Amino acid sequence: MTNFLSNAVIVKIRARYAKRLVREDYENLVTCSGVSEIAAYLKNKQTYHESLLNIDDKNVRRSFLESVLNQYFFEDLASIAKYDLTFGRKIFKYILKKFEIRQINRFLIFLKSGDVSKFECSFPKFLKSRSKVKFDSFNKAKNYNDLLNAVYKTEYYEILKSNIDENLNFDINKIETELYNNIFSMFFEAINKLNSKVKTKIKKFLYSCVDVSNAIRIARAKKFYSADDNFISGITFSFGDYKFLKYNFLKDSNFSDFSFIDDSIDSIQKLEKFSKIMRFKWSRKNIRYSDISEVVGFSYVFLKEMEISNVINIIEGVRYGISKEKIRQLLIL
Repeated sequence: MTNFLSNAVIVKIRARYAKRLVREDYENLVTCSGVSEIAAYLKNKQTYHESLLNIDDKNVRRSFLESVLNQYFFEDLASIAKYDLTFGRKIFKYILKKFEIRQINRFLIFLKSGDVSKFECSFPKFLKSRSKVKFDSFNKAKNYNDLLNAVYKTEYYEILKSNIDENLNFDINKIETELYNNIFSMFFEAINKLNSKVKTKIKKFLYSCVDVSNAIRIARAKKFYSADDNFISGITFSFGDYKFLKYNFLKDSNFSDFSFIDDSIDSIQKLEKFSKIMRFKWSRKNIRYSDISEVVGFSYVFLKEMEISNVINIIEGVRYGISKEKIRQLLIL
């Protein structure tokens, strides 16, 4: 991409970012009395107006509103991808597969708990037309074989098939690790095709994000399973030339080791939020100061994903009567 085109893309993406929800918007959403009021508020925001224009905000259900917001997210992402047809499409594919993996993991959690009937996922129409996953079969799945049928002819099939034994036992952490390593490897290959300067910047950003994800997985493993190094090596992400640099980033952030995780379960939640805040700050810094369009675009995707997550957390918090203070604590700002 020429410098002129790159600068033009950066300008367009920053213009979109300028229309984001801000602290005042989140506070107004938190104080809404119900899902209908949240829908009405979002409908009056320029960014969400077109996507929510035709919904009946007075009678909208939580699950439907969340589905519409996910649909909006993927449409917004697709339009961003058009700015850079080569790498942009790879980013879109990466995010799409992240969404699919999250739903697979959610299903496995419900299945493991023995209450799969409560599994529900509203797949955006936009996603259905671009995915090889059979979403209708997925939502009707009652067991592991049903899940295999839903993902047949996708890259997930062999991973899931190889991770269940004759007694129908499976390790959710191991499956999730292999699924994510698969898409990280795909994205890594796309990054390696970029020029040296862009490749270095994107790798640094991606690897930093994966580092914090690995740290959380290790913290959970030590907290809940008293895991040894052999177990931990099986649940940490590893792909391409990426290697987890132990606890270096935690040391840089005043966390010298993981001893604090033995104090309370709350410490795990704090670490998770801490990691999200780190990713948020890195992305915000990139979108404001980077002169590389691919870095700015990738950062915009992270920030938009966090915005949608914030809104959905508010919707669910208001719907289920969670206190306003607890909802505020879930937000990444």
